[in-house]
Amino acid sequence: MRICWFLLILVLFSCCTVQYNSQFNVLDFGAVADGKTDNTQAFQSALDKAASIGGIVSIPAGQFKIGGVLTIPDGVTLKGIAEGPVMASTTRGTMLLAFAGRDKEDSQPFITLLNNSTIKGLSIYYPEQVVTDIHPYPWTIQIKGDRSNIIDLNFVNSYNGIDCGSVYHGQDYIRNIYMCAMRRGIYIDRIVDIGRVENVHIHPSSWSQMGVSEGEIHDFQVNNLEGFIVGRCDWEYMVNCFVIWAKVGFRFIETKGDPVGNDPQSNILITQSGSDVGPLAVVVEKTQYHCGVAFENCQFMDGFIIEEGNRGPIKLTNCGFWGWAETLGGTHIINKGEGTVYLTACNFNAKNWIECHWKPEIPFIKMENGTLQMMNSRFQDNGNTPDAHIYLGEKVKSAVIIGNSVEGGDLHVTNKTTGDVQIIGNVKE
Repeated sequence: MRICWFLLILVLFSCCTVQYNSQFNVLDFGAVADGKTDNTQAFQSALDKAASIGGIVSIPAGQFKIGGVLTIPDGVTLKGIAEGPVMASTTRGTMLLAFAGRDKEDSQPFITLLNNSTIKGLSIYYPEQVVTDIHPYPWTIQIKGDRSNIIDLNFVNSYNGIDCGSVYHGQDYIRNIYMCAMRRGIYIDRIVDIGRVENVHIHPSSWSQMGVSEGEIHDFQVNNLEGFIVGRCDWEYMVNCFVIWAKVGFRFIETKGDPVGNDPQSNILITQSGSDVGPLAVVVEKTQYHCGVAFENCQFMDGFIIEEGNRGPIKLTNCGFWGWAETLGGTHIINKGEGTVYLTACNFNAKNWIECHWKPEIPFIKMENGTLQMMNSRFQDNGNTPDAHIYLGEKVKSAVIIGNSVEGGDLHVTNKTTGDVQIIGNVKE
């Protein structure tokens, strides 16, 4: 009996020892939270130590200067104290101070994630970045492996935020991100299996909470920022993602020189997301021919342009459009591509109503090419009756416009195409 008890205690002790050895703290490797000491070596030593078994490296509250760059090995988690979305603060929470790569945009990212590695619960701040003199930096975080996770982070003032596209990988997971990015927010590309991007808020408040003027941030962002850049992906899912003051909110591109498969474009479903108060909410250069892009419950302010090279379907359901910028001359959607545009249960608010540049002859929707399928949508003119709602150009293949309503007047469609056009059951309010 004594031997049995002894063996049981020995087994329990061994289990506890293994569990303990999977937990590491950067302080035990010489890290100092004074904002001045370079902790690059201390952090990397802790991460490398955890790599042998795939452990957790904890960072306590404080400011930790990282003069170089870090790599999070396979199966390792680098974790600050936050258990939810983070507010930038120099006195509370875990903050990494980044310095590497100034004026070297193509240099190594600040943090690189390998297979199944995770970064969680902290803020990243570039102390040398000044809003009145913005300098380029490389990506703050790059995903370089499968099933990597970026969770509960605040990117205070990144030039380039998250690179989820330079290296082929799959099943990435990005969640609960607050970010002030100056040039690029999140780049998604070269995805060979389904990834997920959830609850991303690209907004200057991440930096303005540190005392920086939002007006000065705005002046740079509206001329430079691309919020979400999406290239080749395989059923990517994006939920609750938002960007404001971007030169381009969502941009869909073709992956040049893609050797994997025959569809080097996007195939993505976007839900409950939006681009607010910027020159162009969406630019579609190319999408996959057989899948395209689907937006559901999304909001755009303003400008949605589909370029000539696109052949994939662009599907919008229960989406809202608000006039703001002069970028498209007041038109909400312009389609130049050969693909089909689906508009279902969408709401179109008055063109340029905020800046009072409303022009009745400018259509809400301008189809220069492709096919239009539009139903159960509404044109809201704030009491004005425009001379144009929909324009169908000569290259348009066909159009079905059915069951829509117009506030303040009749539906006006300018039809220049010889293709089959059906306009049925539209009403005025």
